[in-house]
Amino acid sequence: MRVLWIGFGQAGGKITNALLGMNRRLYSGIAINTEEADLSGLGNIREKVLIGKYALRGRGVGSDIDLGASIAEKSLAQMMDSIDAMVRKRDPEVIWISAGLGGGTGAGGSFVLANELKKVYKHIPVYGIGVLPSVTGMPNEKEALNLSNTVKSFELWSHYFNNILLVDNGQYEQPNVTRESVEGMFQRVNENLAQTLTTILTAGEMRPPPQEVFSSSEVKATMGLIGDVSTIGHCSEEIRIRSQFWRGGMEPGTHELESIIERSVEKSALTFPTDVSGARSASLIVHGRPEHLYAQAISVGRSRLEELTTVGKVRYGDYPDRRTKYLAAITIVSGISDFSRLDQMRKRVQELNGSIPSNHRTVTDSMVEPSVI
Repeated sequence: MRVLWIGFGQAGGKITNALLGMNRRLYSGIAINTEEADLSGLGNIREKVLIGKYALRGRGVGSDIDLGASIAEKSLAQMMDSIDAMVRKRDPEVIWISAGLGGGTGAGGSFVLANELKKVYKHIPVYGIGVLPSVTGMPNEKEALNLSNTVKSFELWSHYFNNILLVDNGQYEQPNVTRESVEGMFQRVNENLAQTLTTILTAGEMRPPPQEVFSSSEVKATMGLIGDVSTIGHCSEEIRIRSQFWRGGMEPGTHELESIIERSVEKSALTFPTDVSGARSASLIVHGRPEHLYAQAISVGRSRLEELTTVGKVRYGDYPDRRTKYLAAITIVSGISDFSRLDQMRKRVQELNGSIPSNHRTVTDSMVEPSVI
C-alpha cells in the first residue's frame, strides 16, 4: 500500500522516521514542526518543513494547542506546497498524519492540516495516528497539561480524520526494566509500531502472493471513511526452530495459533486499551512460516474474533515468511466505542487541578476554536 506519512511535531516525526526506515519503496514521508532542533535528528526523512519560523524563531509552541493550530493555519500554503509535490510524485493511496496528542504543534496543527487535505484530495483518505502520552514521573503541572491537551485534541481530531488510530504510550512502559531510558522506551515503541503497521500495509504486496491476500482495499474497508477510531492488537510467540533447537521456543500447533489470535485483542495487546465488543469492523493478519499457518486454526481464531468484537465478518490475510522466528497475529479493530481510558485522563486532570495553585491550573473544558471548525 502506497502511503504518504506526515510526521507532525516531535512524536509524529519520530514515528514517521521509524516507518520510512522500514519500506522506502511504498512509503514516502514529510516531517513538519515548529521546533527546528526536532527536525534535525530525523535521518530517514528528506522532506522537512519548519513552520512558524518568523513568529517562533524555530523554538516550538510550548505545548500550546491554540498556538499550534494558529501557526498551522497561517502555514497551510507552505505545508501544502511540499505535500502536493510528494502526492504528484508518489501517488499515495492514503495520507497518514502522526502526532502526539499531548503536545502543541502536532496536536493543534494536525487537524487543521487534515481538514485542508480532505478538501484538496477528495479521493485520498486521510488517517491519523494519535499518540497518548506516558506521564509517569512527570510533575503534577506538566502531567495535567499533557492529559488535558490529549483530551482536547482527541475531541478536535474526531471531526477531521477519516480514521484515528490511537496509540497509548502508557501501554508500553516496562516498570520492571530499570535500565531503559525514556528515549529508549519511545524508540522501542516507535519501532514496534512501525513494524506492525508495515506488516499490515505490505501483506498484499508480497511476491509471490500469499494464499489470502490482504490488499489496500481491505485496509481502507476496515478503517472506514466515517471518522472511526481504531486500535491494533499484536500477539506473538517465538517458535522452536529445528536447526536452532538449543534456543527453545514454542512448538507451533493449531491450538497455539488459535490462542495467539484470540490474545491479540486482549486489552494488554492493543495499542489503545479498550473493550473491542461493539466494533464496526475488524481484520486479522497472521504472520509466520508457511507450514505454521494452519487453515483450521485460523478459521477457529477468526470465529472467536467475530464473537469478541461482535463484527459480522472479520477480514483476513496471511503473511507467510520463511525467515521469521515468530508466529504472530495482528488484528485491526475499527469503530471502537469504549473510551474509558480517556475518561480516566479527564478524572486525573480534575484531581491534579485540585492540587495545583489556581494560577497554574489547566482548563479542560475550553476547546480550541480555529477558523476551520
